[in-house]
Amino acid sequence: MAITVQHNYFEDDDTAFAEIEQDGYHGSKFEAQPSGGTAIHWHDVSMHIYITSGTFRFQDPSTNEIHECVAGTRFDIPERTLHIEEDHNGYTAIAGMSKKNVPQPFVRPPAELNT
Repeated sequence: MAITVQHNYFEDDDTAFAEIEQDGYHGSKFEAQPSGGTAIHWHDVSMHIYITSGTFRFQDPSTNEIHECVAGTRFDIPERTLHIEEDHNGYTAIAGMSKKNVPQPFVRPPAELNT
């Protein structure tokens, strides 16, 4: 499966939480502090992310496309899919995770992808 990004997708938190529940995912709202980014990595969980404020940028290494996600954007990253977090000034979002207990460590390096 591929990363998908949908701009102007939703308008309120209730819509995001309803979709997360409908998909059988586990949702929570969070505030991400400013970051210098995270090198190429993957997660052992599928995610639906709904940006509620600020801007989040990430790169899809399979296409080299950089996605700029602002309020109203939903993006989906399938489990075990490589991606790169670009630097950002902070944002808030609602995250839907495919697993209630998210495997740790959350950020995994590419070398561990085939283990």
